[in-house]
Amino acid sequence: MARWPVVAVLLLGSAIAAVLVFRQAPGPEAPRDRVVAAAIPDSERLSIVAFGTSLTQRAIWPERLGVALRDCGFREAAVTVRARPGAGSAEGLALIGSDAARPRHLALIEFAINDADLVDGVSRGTSLANHRAMIAALRARHPGIAVLLVTTNPVAGLQRLKRPKLMAYDDLYQRLAGEMGASLFDGAARWVATPGWQDALPDGLHPEPEVEAALYTRPLAGMVARIFGRTCPG
Repeated sequence: MARWPVVAVLLLGSAIAAVLVFRQAPGPEAPRDRVVAAAIPDSERLSIVAFGTSLTQRAIWPERLGVALRDCGFREAAVTVRARPGAGSAEGLALIGSDAARPRHLALIEFAINDADLVDGVSRGTSLANHRAMIAALRARHPGIAVLLVTTNPVAGLQRLKRPKLMAYDDLYQRLAGEMGASLFDGAARWVATPGWQDALPDGLHPEPEVEAALYTRPLAGMVARIFGRTCPG
């Protein structure tokens, strides 16, 4: 009988520690974006593919990004989504393999939120290795392809307890961008800087698509344009 109070104390301690780790996340700061220039496609028709989790699979910003980029000096921009609910970086190579053989000019990668899951995720070391393998595979398959790592929204409610080190996994993307010569879109910083962002996460994890699209589309279009030496109006 005496073991139950001990177990309860341990569980409570773990929960408190998880929240404290989560709160190590920075407050509103300038996004830590990184832009690495890439060659402009000869046709100026951008072929983009977005790999990721349910956050990317259910999002409306990829379609809107393609539309926005048409005003940024490109003849055409199409964004294909290769994402699956529950996917982590361990599935990244399979998703890359499932993509069509057509040339790609830019790949967006978003897996940190599921890699950080205490139950279904992977260690940070494994996450790094998986992402390095993905980037290498993309570059082997599409020479000259630009890679853009994307950090996404923080989590709220019970999801904080499942992903206590989410910001540490987001930090891996900063490290990867520097190591692998990739660009980075700091979506997490944009969310944290938005007052009442928790209200846009009905289940604590998945954002309202319209809110997310309003937050991502314009700055993402500007970043993609800069990668390829173009600018967007306004």
